[in-house]
Amino acid sequence: MKFTPSVLPSSPSAALVRPPLLSAHPHWAAWRVYAFGAVLGLVASLDIVGAILIAMAGTQVQLGLHAAARDFLWAFTAYAGAAVVANLVLVRAAAHVSWRGFTLASLAVFAAGSLACAASPSLGLLVAARALQGLGGGGLFAAARILAQYSAQPRERLSLFWGFGLANFTLVALAPWATATLMARHGWPLLFLLQAGLAVLLLPLVWLLFPRRGAGAPSQVRTGVPVDAHGAAPATAPMGTPMGSLDWPGVAAFSLGALLLVHALEQLRHFAPAQAPLLAGWALAGLALLVAALRRFHRHPDPWLDPRRLASRRYLVGLAFYGLFYLVNGAWNYAVPALLVQGLHMPLPQAGALLSLGGAVSVVAVVVFHLSLPRVMRKRRYIALGYVGLAAAFALMAQAAHADGAAPAWALAGLLLQGAMPVLALLQVAMMTFVEMPTEDFAHAYAFKSIVREIVNALGAGLTVLQLQHGSEAALQAAAPALASADAHALALRAAAGDLLGALALGCLLVAAVAVAQRSLK
Repeated sequence: MKFTPSVLPSSPSAALVRPPLLSAHPHWAAWRVYAFGAVLGLVASLDIVGAILIAMAGTQVQLGLHAAARDFLWAFTAYAGAAVVANLVLVRAAAHVSWRGFTLASLAVFAAGSLACAASPSLGLLVAARALQGLGGGGLFAAARILAQYSAQPRERLSLFWGFGLANFTLVALAPWATATLMARHGWPLLFLLQAGLAVLLLPLVWLLFPRRGAGAPSQVRTGVPVDAHGAAPATAPMGTPMGSLDWPGVAAFSLGALLLVHALEQLRHFAPAQAPLLAGWALAGLALLVAALRRFHRHPDPWLDPRRLASRRYLVGLAFYGLFYLVNGAWNYAVPALLVQGLHMPLPQAGALLSLGGAVSVVAVVVFHLSLPRVMRKRRYIALGYVGLAAAFALMAQAAHADGAAPAWALAGLLLQGAMPVLALLQVAMMTFVEMPTEDFAHAYAFKSIVREIVNALGAGLTVLQLQHGSEAALQAAAPALASADAHALALRAAAGDLLGALALGCLLVAAVAVAQRSLK
């Protein structure tokens, strides 16, 4: 066999030189690659942490502002609606200022919104501050995930996702315990001060570790601009369509539609039969505006969100599984804290510690998942296994609701089991959904997935609170008059939560059966 000089190493040591972890950034040392992945995970966690914190402490914030429960829903709606807008514009905005610049600006806006929330003396100001917070934080998860995708070839992504997954799940795990402990001592404004502090701490890390524009940086990716194998456009690529000439009416229609739909879903928490026509009207108007905006984007030569990139059957099936997970996860995030604190009379710090213990199991599960990746990759039975585990976790928590003295033990078992399942029910779906998606389509697809997450989370939370409310009222009517009022309300909530959690367990088993039967994700 004849070798040419070009394929022979110039020296013995040259053959021992390891290839770079990221070929798009060959000069980066290994520590920076792992640190970059960790910071991406921390950035992505801010939106999730914010949702967990407001789910745990929403009642305390409402009481602190002396707001009616129905009016307080605008604090949830304002964030979700603004988050939808952030996800809608992030692809085009990042194309003009780089993903690093977009992330820095979003963190600054999120921190400012969080500080304004902490200082809000009235509900109206809190709603405005929550909208500002959502505009900054709503796009952070998608932006971090997209940048991770663009920064590495498929075989290189495990180097990033080690840090991404560990940092993301660790911060999410710590959030309930830290929030409950600090808020019990210092009051609800600390809830938002904690979020502001996290965003401020991340600013210098993003500034130092995120890639800058140029030299093949992923931030160069633009709709309609050719990209290389790493998703990077040439440094001399044109900036594309000016921001001012883009389809702002489409953005306005999409944003208003999302706001109407999300608020209708949030209002389910205080549903009354007389409100049914109004809520149905809001929801239908919101859906009509969303459909009209997507049709408009479909015809636009350079849209904010390109529906033509979302037509893959694999993607749509994966999106359905995403939606189902966020639906049951949203129900869990609202039902379980309510059961622990209001139903089982558990002190808030203790409930937060139990929730964080479940989160710690998620961190361990992430490590095991990454170590087992060659064995579990692209096997739909592991998605089914994840939903079987979720069904068992819901069943254990339902047993905690119906049990007496052993309720804390049942609750602990349910929390530990639930903590191990997202790696199968969520991460496995994520890997299988996007495994064959072209890099230039990924940003649009992931932005739309994040929009769906905001809407489905609102649906899950709204339906959960509605069911707990109606179930508690029904249980109260059947309660013995001799019971004290506080005991009667706790028992009623436990009965309603047990029924809801049991129904969700059956639903997860149905999803597991669908996961095995379907053929699109394999």
